Amino acid sequence: MTGVETSKRPRRNHSPAFKAKVALAAVKGEKTPAELAAQFGVHPNQITQRRGQLLEGAAGVFGNEARREAAEPVIDVKTCTPRLASGRSARDGRTVAERKTMIDRAHALPLAQQAQALGIRRGSIYYLPKPVSAADLAIMRRMDELHLEFPFAGSRMGRDLLRQEGVEIGRQHVAALMKKMAIEAIYRRVSEARVSIGRYLNFCNGRRPHSSLAARTPDLAYFDNLPARMAA
Repeated sequence: MTGVETSKRPRRNHSPAFKAKVALAAVKGEKTPAELAAQFGVHPNQITQRRGQLLEGAAGVFGNEARREAAEPVIDVKTCTPRLASGRSARDGRTVAERKTMIDRAHALPLAQQAQALGIRRGSIYYLPKPVSAADLAIMRRMDELHLEFPFAGSRMGRDLLRQEGVEIGRQHVAALMKKMAIEAIYRRVSEARVSIGRYLNFCNGRRPHSSLAARTPDLAYFDNLPARMAA
């Protein structure tokens, strides 16, 4: 043994994430193996090895997915309820709300499999809508009457009308009830208002006589007596 002792470099164990990072960089091909070896501090042969392992194992990813899809349980329509069986045949032509009515909670088939057969989310079948309270029903009945009397009233005016009758309610609550009742304020749009204003002005200036103008229209009183423009 010589007097000079040689120090050996300790073996490093890289994590799978680090190996995947090196393999992806090698697959991109933006740098040579020597440049990648200097960047990551590994031997060029290891980079080539990681690249080969990544390319060989890529096909297995999609193979596992295919096996996982094949392992999903197939629901037999014969074991379903009659409503569920008819829902599968008309699955594409029905809305989600209509398909939810085909769920049979008393049947032996689990709800998760019924939802899968109907093509709806499992979590949505557990939600039951909250019934409307008696107070809201009374307010909605009164809002319906007010809408017939004031069809142009929106959520703000509806709130004020209800508060005048002693009903403490906010605008957001009124808007939510109006949406539930499918009613909205009826009023003229800007384009319709402009046309109506133009018709009114034409009637007021050209057809309606004014007592202050000796029963004449403004057009006759102001424009007919103007001197004729002299020819140039």
